[in-house]
Formats: sequence, C-alpha cells, structure tokens
Amino acid sequence: MSGTELSPRTSHNTASASFIQGSLTKGPFIQGLAAVVLFSLTVPMTQLALANFSAEFIAATRGLLAGVLAWLVILKQGWKWPANNALPWLLVAGAGVVLGFPYLLSLSLTQVPAADMGVVLAGLPLTTSLLAAWIHHERHTAPFWLLAATGFLLLALYVVLSLGELPSFSVQDSWLLLATLLMGGIGYSAGAKATKLINQPDAGWQTICWTLVLYLPVSALFWGISWGEQAQQLTRPVALPSLLALVYLALISQLWGFKFWYQALASGSVARTSQLQLLQPFFTLFFIAALLQQAIGGLQLVFCCLVVLNVYASIKVARR
Repeated sequence: MSGTELSPRTSHNTASASFIQGSLTKGPFIQGLAAVVLFSLTVPMTQLALANFSAEFIAATRGLLAGVLAWLVILKQGWKWPANNALPWLLVAGAGVVLGFPYLLSLSLTQVPAADMGVVLAGLPLTTSLLAAWIHHERHTAPFWLLAATGFLLLALYVVLSLGELPSFSVQDSWLLLATLLMGGIGYSAGAKATKLINQPDAGWQTICWTLVLYLPVSALFWGISWGEQAQQLTRPVALPSLLALVYLALISQLWGFKFWYQALASGSVARTSQLQLLQPFFTLFFIAALLQQAIGGLQLVFCCLVVLNVYASIKVARR
C-alpha cells in the first residue's frame, strides 16, 4: 500500500465523518428552537406538579419514567454501547440534567416565586457559554461576550419591570439558585461533548437516552425512597393537572426536548446555540397567554423584539 492510499477502514471513517458533519449542521437552529419551545413549559409544569408532589418525588419521577422509556428506545433501535471516551461525559451530563437540575429547580420553586425564576434562568445561556469555553475550548470575540451579557441583562430587566420590584433572594436562596444554573450549564455542555464523541447522525437522541439509562438505577432508588415519603403526605386524591404536569416533565422536559437540544448544541458552537434559550421565557409567556386567554402587553412585545435582535446578533458574531 502506498503512503497516499487510504485503507477501507480509514475511507469508511472519513465518509462517515463527512456524512455526520453534514447531518449535524443541517438545521441546528430549528432543532434548538424546537427544544426551547418544549423546555418553555418546564417551570409552569413544575409549579403545577408541586401542588401535589414534593421536589424530591418530581425529580426522581422525571428520571425514572424517562429512563425506562429511553431504555425501550435503545432496545428498539439496537444501539451499540457508547464509545469509552463518551462515557465520562455522559455521566457528567447526567449529574447535571438527570439529578442536579431537576431537583434543584423543583426545590427552588418551593422557596422562590416562579416569576422571580425568570431572572435566574436568564443566566443559563451565559453559564452554558462560560462552561463551553472550558469543556469545548471554545473561543469567542469580545462582541459575542458583550452580547451574551446584554441578553442576560435585557431578560433580567424585563422580569424586574414585569414584577414591579427587584426579586429578593436570601443568601441560602442565592446559593441554591447558583447551583441550579451550574448544574444546568454542566449538563448542557457535557451532553454536547458526549454527542460529538458518539459521532452518529442521531447522536443527540442517543446521548440523552444513554444518559438516562446510566442513571436509571439511581433514579429508581431515589424514586422508591421519595415515594415512601410522598405516600405519607398524600391526604387527598392527586389533581389531574398535577399528574399531567409530572408526565410532561418526564417525557418532554427530561427526554424528548433533549433529543433536539443536544443535537443543536453539538452542531457547532455550544455558546452560540445556547443563546437561543434567551427566547424561552417569551415562549412561556405565549403559552400562558394562550391557555389562560391573557393579553400580551406592549412592554412584553418590546423586550421580546430586543431579545430576538440580541440573539440574532450574538449568533452572527460568534465564531465556530
């Protein structure tokens, strides 16, 4: 074999990498927007579920139901065990999006009003961008970081103006909310890393399914413990809205939404794609207005337009 010839294995890998690259870069922002729309109901659904269930039970149920369904998907698809270099990142991602973020978000909503959480979750894209710079070694220009910070400030200002006052967080609440952001950012960035290492056209779907299955024993254990405590607290029948909200959190927020989100994040720059999440509160507002037949005010429209322009600008200036 000459020095310039490619072995069949090398040729296959090159062709596979080319195909995968094309698949990952096809419509990443459409996938990202789809995920953001699905995630936009997470906070209101969590608040509905908390009417009947504890934070611990909600987080454990999310992991258990989504994990069982993910296991069935893996069996049906016949996916091979992930590559060894992807396993550590799957475990780190699971610590964030299966264990840490769902529990901390539920716990936060028992102490902090849902409206105030808008200020906190506005920092999630910026947190993800900062962690992507560390995990993915991404480097972006100063204008991108300025726009990312501006997007956070715009969204925080919108929530403050909507509330009519500054949110008041105790020191304990502040640490809890900071941990929530950190777990979310770690789960997103590590999951995107695992998606790239799995290196398949459906890598985003594989990533969340394997992550949930790896943590399924832990989720089952915590569900059993939390169910024992939950059963003692149930003094009346569970309301249907709370039950449906719990199902949504497990099947959509914990599973289906990540199919699109991880694929979108892995398609290019994690920091750039994560800016799409600045639009999430406005999708939440739209659903609330549609479901409760509430009018959308001028202030909401103005800030929505400003955030959209900011997201567009940050995506344009971000370097791959």
